[in-house]
Parts: sequence; C-alpha cells; structure tokens
Amino acid sequence: MKFRNPKYLSILNHLRFYLPEMYPKLHRILFLDDDIVVQKDLTGLWEIDMDGKVIGAVETCFGSFHRYAQYMNFSHPLIKAKFNPKACAWAYGMNFFDLDAWRREKCTEEYHYWQTLVRLLKPHGCL
Repeated sequence: MKFRNPKYLSILNHLRFYLPEMYPKLHRILFLDDDIVVQKDLTGLWEIDMDGKVIGAVETCFGSFHRYAQYMNFSHPLIKAKFNPKACAWAYGMNFFDLDAWRREKCTEEYHYWQTLVRLLKPHGCL
C-alpha cells in the first residue's frame, strides 16, 4: 500500500502542518511538491475566494487515486464517526492554504490529536 512506502514516510511530509507557525505573518501560501512542473502563471490563485476554507487542492477521485475508504480503517468507530468513506482524497502536489483559516480552525492542533491517536491505536497503519 502507498502509505507503507518509505518515500511517503519522510519527516518532510509533515512540514505542511507547521506552515502557519513557520510563517506567522502570511495569510496565504502556495505549497508545491518538488516534482511539480509549473507550466503557466499561477497568480490567479491569489484571487480565489476560498470562502473560509483552509485548503484548495485537486480532488483525486479518478484514475489510480481513491476515496477515503481505500486509505482508512472504517471498522474503527472513531474513524467511522468522523470521516466520510466516500469523500475524495486530494493531491498533495499543489495546495493553496488559507493560513488565517488554518489558525482559526486549529488544524495543527487537530493534526497533533490524530497523530497521537494513531500512536495509541497501534498496530501501525490501523487508521
């Protein structure tokens, strides 16, 4: 499974969850993975009304990409209660973050909560 590939276990994959703390004066940020090739001007992204949403990203409910049901263990009651198994995953390659919304929604704290829960729920990969 993809989540067990060492390429996806890099500590740098967690970097995005600390962007609001790393850049406290920024309101928005465009996050591009190192393998993204930009082929046109992206300044139009700054004009998008995110309507209070934290992230703008590309849904991946096509091709080889999947919905949450294929990544998460929905037999666990907490996962079943908090997530929609039919929801689309999104591509991490290009993400546009509203850092003000991120801070307001306390996303980093929520991330810490789930990371702690994963460690408590062992075995590895149970979520």
